[in-house]
Amino acid sequence: MSQTVITVYEDRKKHVPLTHSQKTDILSFRTIIGGNHIHLDYDGTLQVMKYVGFISKGNTRLQILPKIYEKTSSNETDVQRESMRVMQNLLRVSEFNKILQLPDQTSSAEQLDLMELFIGIFADKIISLYSRQMYREYIDIEENSTFVKGCIQFSENIRQNPVRMDRHVVNYQNYEQNNALNNIVKTMVIRLLRLTQDSNIKNRLKKALLFLDDASEILLSIELFDSVRFTRLNMQFKPVVEMAKMFFLNRSPDSYAGDETVFSFLVPLNELFEYYLYKVFSNLGNEFNAKYQNRHRFVFSPKGDDVYIKPDILLEKSNKLVLIADAKYKNPNYENGRYTKINQSDIYQVFAYARAYGINNVALVYPLFADHQTPPQRLTLKDNNGDIELTIACVDVKNPEITDHGEYLQKLLIPSDS
Repeated sequence: MSQTVITVYEDRKKHVPLTHSQKTDILSFRTIIGGNHIHLDYDGTLQVMKYVGFISKGNTRLQILPKIYEKTSSNETDVQRESMRVMQNLLRVSEFNKILQLPDQTSSAEQLDLMELFIGIFADKIISLYSRQMYREYIDIEENSTFVKGCIQFSENIRQNPVRMDRHVVNYQNYEQNNALNNIVKTMVIRLLRLTQDSNIKNRLKKALLFLDDASEILLSIELFDSVRFTRLNMQFKPVVEMAKMFFLNRSPDSYAGDETVFSFLVPLNELFEYYLYKVFSNLGNEFNAKYQNRHRFVFSPKGDDVYIKPDILLEKSNKLVLIADAKYKNPNYENGRYTKINQSDIYQVFAYARAYGINNVALVYPLFADHQTPPQRLTLKDNNGDIELTIACVDVKNPEITDHGEYLQKLLIPSDS
């Protein structure tokens, strides 16, 4: 199966030449992403909103990367490379990296295909792990044998061998490579071999298969994954199994677990950016404590219909709340000394947070879309209860060093007397 990688940028329209089958596949992606989040016009203009990642089906592979510039450059490859780096930066500090364990930027900088990057990581994990240690476990085996091994199952033996005195139904344990863990890994390698188009990655997967020669290809199910138990003796194999499970589950808005016609990894871009910003604040130092999406009861109801609010980030300094920050993966469009595309609803939102938590320092933080660092903009929100200071700022997610962002935001957003 030959696939052409179609790369688009989240929430940005792009005209792409498509075959009839590719158009059919992309329209079918609506059941995965949601009809409101993917638009395909008659002229081939494609727009995907909210999600980043990839979907593969039939002859169609759609890759959605974060948009990072105000306008697309004439050099599409450079834009795609930068956007891929941003995607990796966001994933590297996310919870997904506990499974993915993405390599550093230098070793993955030239990979422009997210799906191939993931498959390559999986192959390398298997080779690295299994070249050091093969995984075996004791398997219960019952068979009708001419040799006595283990225990004779007398009742079953009488039933199966009423006249054959030379045979015995026996039960014994064998130290086998043909076990659930290895079978899961081998089956996923075989599936990925059918998907990858990168000859180098294909060779690495074939090398990985050599270590699993005694394992079996099986039917995968969530129950099978859940049946694998990890102890101190096999814990080193958990990342490989977890990554196979991630592939099997087809990480997407709707459950397509086990559907071999679809291969996907889709995550909401704004949630990735929210968690990224939370990790930035979490690295400020011991005197600071960042909380992610802390739930706070805003409206009390005697009937139990309480209303809760959930700011993206609360930042405490020496156990005192000093900042509420909300992350928005949007282009605020810095122009003529101010940000011109700030939604009023976002301002109302942080204003409500400030009043609910009794704080007067809030921030809206966006990714940097300009090719240079834009300055912050400070606004004062007023009502009868006093002033609230709002800072609008951008962080350069193209920079992989989150400590740089932390130092910048600390100086910018946290008053020195806090």
